[in-house]
Amino acid sequence: MSDFRPLVPGGRRVPRPKTVEPCGTCGRPLIAGYADCRECHDALERIWLADWEALLAQEGITAGSEDERVLAQVVLGEYGRHPWTVLDIAMTLVRCDECGRELGEGYPDCGACSIAFGTSIAAEFGATANEHALHIGRWILRFPHRNSAAIVTAWRMTMPHILTGWLPTTEEAQRGMALVREGRLDEAARLLTLMGAGH
Repeated sequence: MSDFRPLVPGGRRVPRPKTVEPCGTCGRPLIAGYADCRECHDALERIWLADWEALLAQEGITAGSEDERVLAQVVLGEYGRHPWTVLDIAMTLVRCDECGRELGEGYPDCGACSIAFGTSIAAEFGATANEHALHIGRWILRFPHRNSAAIVTAWRMTMPHILTGWLPTTEEAQRGMALVREGRLDEAARLLTLMGAGH
């Protein structure tokens, strides 16, 4: 494999929207429907795929080929050379040897998945706090069955705002989470809109 050096830190090849936008397919805030709407799903995934596609182009590898799956294994073996976005896509292309799920999906119950998850977080070199939140949010939206319903709901509501570059303070996150836990989702949505409007 050639000496891949990302031109930019992970997740910065795709410009992000300045404001929360509605999804043209499902009508919810864009990416809120990640689990069941293709447009929402793709709007988030393209941030990761842009870095992966740059690596494919550098290596002369076609997406969907057996060589791509081999590359994913190589990337996971030399994780210190790649940004979190590239590691995450590599993990989507392989199955865990221990639990048989997508690598990382079994975190925290599966040892191999836990190591892969930790490695991906450790690869956030140069990442901002907002990019870390975007990274964690994708994990939660991708594997909602691994988290409580309240956490999934809170992240589903928050991620469209995080996509714009906003990040709640600890106090704001706690206030929003309390409303979600109490089932006051309309109030939580209004609070998010007010908090995000000032960024």
